[in-house]
Amino acid sequence: MRHLDPDTLALLALGEHVDSPDDRAHIDSCDDCRGELVNLQHTALVARSTLDSGELVDPPERVWSRISEELSLGSGVPSNPARVMALAHRRSRRLTPLLAAAAAVVLVLGGVGAAWIALQPLPVTVLASAQLDAFPGWPGSSGEAIVERQPGGARVIELSLDTPDTPDGYHEVWLITSDASELVSLGVVRGSAGTVTVPDGLDLSKYDLVDVSAEPFDGDPNHSGDSIMRGQLA
Repeated sequence: MRHLDPDTLALLALGEHVDSPDDRAHIDSCDDCRGELVNLQHTALVARSTLDSGELVDPPERVWSRISEELSLGSGVPSNPARVMALAHRRSRRLTPLLAAAAAVVLVLGGVGAAWIALQPLPVTVLASAQLDAFPGWPGSSGEAIVERQPGGARVIELSLDTPDTPDGYHEVWLITSDASELVSLGVVRGSAGTVTVPDGLDLSKYDLVDVSAEPFDGDPNHSGDSIMRGQLA
């Protein structure tokens, strides 16, 4: 079967009307030529979409170092990289200069996209959570506690609270053992949301109760005994 000339396919991808009725009939019936045309049209579309993007700036060296580490490429890039040889194809295709430029743009955008991905912050890991239920003296109060491990390894508790403010005091967060025999203060939360840090080495399977208390401004660091809400981590 005679396939369409590659230059004809390239011009068609760029929107030029150079095909004859026989060419169009061939494209409609030939999966290879039709697939090639679709690929070239996509490449041309990507190239056109970047014409007004301004000058592309080379990412800093640390970006490529980060990418090399993520992909286990080693410590650097060879100064004289080996020549890449194209595989033979039963129908050799030649890209026109315009499509070659479009392909180059796609490669550059791919590199920039990889650099952008490499610079994104690593996701946190959720370790446990608890629904916080109100004590009888604080009807209508509720909350949620989520324990997260940050990329650096630190553990924090993200709190969302729905409870009235304490004008003559403040709200303090505690971790308490299941039998309520031991407790550790994690800090103060102001407003309806806050983050507190879990001390290194603290066993959350033992200190598994999250408690939010109302504390007066009396200078006493001990728990006031006035718990607003509490929940068990799971």
